Amino acid sequence: MTRGFPAIFVLLFVAATASAQEARPVEDAARTLGATSLQTIQYTGYGSDFIFGQAYNGSSAWPRFNLPLYAINIDFAAPALRDDRRRAQAENPPLGGGFQPVLGEQRQTWLLKGDTAWDVINGVTAPAGLERDLRTAVAGRLAQIWMTPHGFLKAALAGTPQTRIEDVRGAKKTVVTVTTPTKVTLEGVINDQHLVERVETWISHPMLGDIVYEAEFSDYKDFNGVRFPTRIVHRSAGYPVLDVTITQVTPNAPFTLDVPEAIRTATPAPAAPLVAEQLSPGVWVVPGYSKSVAVEFRDHIVVVDAPEGEERSIAVMEAIKKVIPSKPIRYVINTHSHFDHASGLRTYAAEGAIIVTHQENVPYYQQVWAQPRTIAPDRLSRSGKQATFEGVVGSRTFSDGTRRMVVYHYPGNMHNSNMLMIHLPKEKILMQADSYTTPATPADAPGAVLNLVHMYQAVERLRLDVKQVVPMHGRITTFDEMRAQVEAHGRSQLGTR
Repeated sequence: MTRGFPAIFVLLFVAATASAQEARPVEDAARTLGATSLQTIQYTGYGSDFIFGQAYNGSSAWPRFNLPLYAINIDFAAPALRDDRRRAQAENPPLGGGFQPVLGEQRQTWLLKGDTAWDVINGVTAPAGLERDLRTAVAGRLAQIWMTPHGFLKAALAGTPQTRIEDVRGAKKTVVTVTTPTKVTLEGVINDQHLVERVETWISHPMLGDIVYEAEFSDYKDFNGVRFPTRIVHRSAGYPVLDVTITQVTPNAPFTLDVPEAIRTATPAPAAPLVAEQLSPGVWVVPGYSKSVAVEFRDHIVVVDAPEGEERSIAVMEAIKKVIPSKPIRYVINTHSHFDHASGLRTYAAEGAIIVTHQENVPYYQQVWAQPRTIAPDRLSRSGKQATFEGVVGSRTFSDGTRRMVVYHYPGNMHNSNMLMIHLPKEKILMQADSYTTPATPADAPGAVLNLVHMYQAVERLRLDVKQVVPMHGRITTFDEMRAQVEAHGRSQLGTR
């Protein structure tokens, strides 16, 4: 008995020690990765990024761009972030959005310090997100800090993490759930080597509902006492948005970031109510980064495009009802499926409007709109209604005997395979999205000349009589200016007819 006691005691002690170690996965991972003493980090590499919500069609991944340089600086305490990218064209032909094709290299720098975010795009400094949603930009960049392996562990060490053992892709691993100092809930996976394999969070999107944003880490290496992944892949809604190889990591690199005075002292203008502007009798444009157009018929209204989300769409509908009172919005025409033109469609569906889109978009919308919306239920999900769709193949005519409006599909456009344009024959007005975004002045060269030429050729082929062109982005212009842009910049694409 006396000889056996020490052996039993040792076994119990070893078991208790092992149990204690298993109960401290965050501390073990922080020690293995060198996260505890890490105040700042700098890492660089190369790879690809992808433009969320700008797919060529509903069955395509987000458009991919090359990143000859991907350079990140993080100060975990400030918190501060500098995300510096050189972006170049990757896909040929350039299918999808994202201001393709990119000529040469585009320099993009996204910055954050504390609760201030700003951008430097090709040397021009501006508030983040073109002042459209600074809160979203700040939240996204803070999440980017906490969704690094070391940021996640720091958040877990500072908080009250919950841990559990779970079967993850066929192996038992530790799953850690934590709420960051900025109130973002994260879930991370730590393997038996005490390495963070994945971090994910859940966000609400007006088009897709509840979606997972995940960062996956692999191929860890030691960099001056800090272990860091040399392969990082980010996915949103299942598709990659970042895929990079890390070549250099500098722990505790000097990193000083000052908010530019123009950004620090800027006072955001108070949000003014939207005011619809009359383009022609019964035709009203609601201005903004992305426009909507309201067309009045005898007993109803047709709206073209529902951009940006529910808040914007509610404001647009209110502006329309002020100038066209006592008539319902019966239809909303969706020019294409890119999220900046379609994210408000559900709001119109909640009001009973029929969504008119290309036929191939209908099953895509039905699929993604069936996903759960528990994080931020919108009007449609709260109403319990089902959206009603009308698919367009070729063309669709709206007429009440006094006004006629024709919707055309112009196939072959590289921006989106299911592009629709809308023509008012009597008013000689053409509405279109993204094939022609007017430059600041007629003397400036337009972007995406190939798409402009393609649309121009479609208008000519259909023999449409057009005087005014309403781009959903950019200033309203004339068909003469559009023709001049084609002749000046697209001669090589015109060919002969």
